[in-house]
Amino acid sequence: MNGRRLIALLGTMSCICLLTGCQTDDESDTAGGSSTQVVSSTQVLLDAATRTGTLQVGPRPIEAASTDISTLPSLPSDTAIASPNPPVDVTAIDVTDHDGFTRITYRFDGDGPVFWKTEYVSEAIRAGDSTVVDVGSRSILQVDLMGVRSHPSLVSAPLDVTNITRMESAGTNDTILQSFIGTLQTRPAYTVSTSDSPSQLTIDIPAADN
Repeated sequence: MNGRRLIALLGTMSCICLLTGCQTDDESDTAGGSSTQVVSSTQVLLDAATRTGTLQVGPRPIEAASTDISTLPSLPSDTAIASPNPPVDVTAIDVTDHDGFTRITYRFDGDGPVFWKTEYVSEAIRAGDSTVVDVGSRSILQVDLMGVRSHPSLVSAPLDVTNITRMESAGTNDTILQSFIGTLQTRPAYTVSTSDSPSQLTIDIPAADN
């Protein structure tokens, strides 16, 4: 992600942050309930799909009105982008093999919204310093999480799995965690799932023969 791509990401996420309700675009039909209600969602994404959403960690805001994400206001300029103090921590990134797919799970703790974005990119360009990361793969899936803190120990997840070549993660500007996931296939149709209890975001990448 170069500087322009970072500004675009921050602008998009800042606009989502202004919306009330803190619902994901795929959770907009979920009825409001008590904070103990388990809410989850799943998206099966086409290979060229770029998707964004919001995961509420901790209790949902009271009297939060749902808002159609398609009515987002125009993006602010880079000088208007605020740097919020993230109330959510990324506590772990787990990478595990399962029957027919590899699962990447981001685990969260705290109280607040986490804004996420997933997309395939032609190069793994790290935000902030424009470092190009070599993940040695046919395709690169980029995952951006905004509104989070992350420990330096999460920079690189150890891999002993069959469907991805490498995964590199790094925190940016103390508010974004960015991951580059190298896949053995060319842009496989991965699955994104979110869960409120426990608070986590999960990405499943299918095996090459699936």
